[in-house]
Amino acid sequence: MQTGIKAVDQLLAKHGIMGEEGYDQFQKRARLTGGDSRANMLPFCMYQKVAYAPLSQNFTVHHFYMPGNKGKLASFLFDEKGVLIEQVYYQKVSRWVQVCRKLQQLVQATQHDMHLAA
Repeated sequence: MQTGIKAVDQLLAKHGIMGEEGYDQFQKRARLTGGDSRANMLPFCMYQKVAYAPLSQNFTVHHFYMPGNKGKLASFLFDEKGVLIEQVYYQKVSRWVQVCRKLQQLVQATQHDMHLAA
């Protein structure tokens, strides 16, 4: 998939989209439970969803970064069924917002495939 920005396309070709927990220079994926203290590091809208959820509820958070300048691109929060609950695009320029939307499509497709496989 072409995002329109060569650096992001190269990172996607090199790292792909993570389907399991882990991190690399381009992305980080983690599983959280309701009330998890790691939610403090999330954007406020995501923090509220995780911090005030029951302990039995599980979430997956997926962050994307640009490694050169350490800038954040986007963050996505999914529930245990793989449904997107919250999204945050850190970029304000329309060209980068389009990249974030394409990343969202890729993550949602991966999340949907992971849920079907489970």
